Amino acid sequence: MEPLKFTRLNDLPVPADRPRAGAVDPAPLLGVWHSTNRATRGIIKLILSDSDGNFTVRAFGACEPSPLEWGTVVGAAFADGVGLRAGVGFRAFYEFGFMQTTLAAYLNKRILVVDAYNTFRDGSGRLNYFSRDHFYQ
Repeated sequence: MEPLKFTRLNDLPVPADRPRAGAVDPAPLLGVWHSTNRATRGIIKLILSDSDGNFTVRAFGACEPSPLEWGTVVGAAFADGVGLRAGVGFRAFYEFGFMQTTLAAYLNKRILVVDAYNTFRDGSGRLNYFSRDHFYQ
């Protein structure tokens, strides 16, 4: 059996006679994003930036009396297709020691939908969990 070179039609290489798009442009994703749920117990704010050509994610979790900053990580912006350039989604990883969180997000019109996959690594018995939050600028 021959190894796969693509997994669906979307993955076909861009024809040689078509200009290459270059790196994904994260501009549509950049800025400060706020949770649409004022009572969220999850992520309350994201700051998405382009720092020296690196797409960065700075997350803040709900906490009292003030938000808990997760720090800034380098993420990866994604376009809507192989030959397209405008960023429509991103992925970022946070390693907290006791837990690992993967953020996977996409734009849905003017709303940023963020899925968080949380895996506990501390033997505490807490179950891994998924959450979804919606953000506006």
